[in-house]
Parts: sequence; structure tokens; C-alpha cells
Amino acid sequence: MADSTLISPHKPSRSTAIRGFTIVELLVATGISSFVLVAVLATMLQLVRSSTRVTQYAEMDTQVRRTFEQLAVDVKAASAFTYNGASDITVTVAESDGTSSQFTYAWDSTTKVFYRVAGANSSSTSGRVQLMTGVNALAFTRLTTSGAAATTDNATKRVKISLTVKRTATGAASSSSTVATSFVLRNKPVS
Repeated sequence: MADSTLISPHKPSRSTAIRGFTIVELLVATGISSFVLVAVLATMLQLVRSSTRVTQYAEMDTQVRRTFEQLAVDVKAASAFTYNGASDITVTVAESDGTSSQFTYAWDSTTKVFYRVAGANSSSTSGRVQLMTGVNALAFTRLTTSGAAATTDNATKRVKISLTVKRTATGAASSSSTVATSFVLRNKPVS
């Protein structure tokens, strides 16, 4: 018979065997991945909160500008002024047909709404227009032509308004803005 040799499958040696990850290596990789994931999620949460605040500030700024524009139109055209209290004023505006109209600007601390209503009564709800919501504080101040505090309506030539607006969103910190401006009563004579 011819020389016969048995062929046996080749068994790789220990040095050439395919090696997997050890449990320690897997735990280290999982831990590092967890830290990276937590950092990414925390950054994402901060970005969402920041964008919410930016949106709140933009909305507050728009509301404040619109409110001050409306107030400026009436106050600058007012021929008479009545200080009803720190959160309530009435202006009398001369119309082009020779008649006059009264408008009251007031703040309701319960509903946190600053509004304008036709007439001299701030408690009237007929024709009430909400100018701004979320107003936490509001104060009108009467000033003389020199900028000093006025003690009477007749001595008043300038009206200052200061207000604080606040917005709160679910899951985000609240945003607040405090603004103040003053308007000259151009058509009102001073006595």
C-alpha cells in the first residue's frame, strides 16, 4: 500500500486564535458611552430651554412695543389727563371732528392684564382691549415739565410707565423683563 497520511484539521494555536472583548473592556466602553450620551442629552436640554427663553423674550418684546405704541398715540394727543391711581390713568383725546374721546389705561393685578377701555371707568368691560398679559407689576408716575414728580393733574406734562412682564413655560425657567418709558402730553396745557 502506498504511504498513507491522515489529514487532520488544523487547530489554531493560542496565539493566532480570534479573541473577543473581555467583560472589563465592555464595561469600560459602556461607561464611556453613557457619559457621552448624558453630556449630549444635557446639552440638548439646555438648547431647548435657551430657545424657549428666546421665544419668550421675543414675544414679550413684541407685546411691550405694541402696547407702548398705542399708549404713545393717545398720551401724546391728549388734551386732558386724569391720574386715577398708580395703575390707572385716563386721557382725553381731541378728535378731528371737534369732539373728544376718553380712554382709560389700567392694570388688573389679579389677572395680570394691562388693558385699554373707552371712557373714564377702568372697571367697565365694554370695549375693553387687552394690551398685554403676564404683567406682574405696573406703575404710572406723573411728572412736571422739568421731570420732577407732579402732585396734581394740572401740573402733569409727562407720564412715566414702568412695568414687569413675566412668562413661564412648562419645563423651562421663567423669563421676565422690566421696562420703563415716558411720554410727553404735547397737547395738554400746564397750569
